[in-house]
Amino acid sequence: MRTIAEHLEKARHNLAFLNTMAVADDTFADWAIVVLFYRGLHLVSAVVHGEGRDHGSSHAERQRSVDAVFAPATAQSYRRLRSRSRVVRYEEVRTTAAEFDRLLRSDFEPLLQEVRQYLPEAP
Repeated sequence: MRTIAEHLEKARHNLAFLNTMAVADDTFADWAIVVLFYRGLHLVSAVVHGEGRDHGSSHAERQRSVDAVFAPATAQSYRRLRSRSRVVRYEEVRTTAAEFDRLLRSDFEPLLQEVRQYLPEAP
């Protein structure tokens, strides 16, 4: 299990990479969704760890921890980010910058708001 600081550093690393991606022209919108999810994964993992819980080593275990710690709407946002990340990685789907922006606004930003209630320094 990583420490809170290690999870936050990984989230910063994911954010830095996300900021280098060509998303506006749809070129890497799929990978931007994947990186956005993993940024979220490390943010929620830091909170779960800070709450003295084990987030486990699988996505299913982590989801159970997220469900236990976060508000239901936030846990659902995390679930949608995880699901869409998986779809764009493994299925033949076209992904757009508009979809990335929608996920960012409707799911990631509310998740980040709740994370910052626990960890104000979260990137």
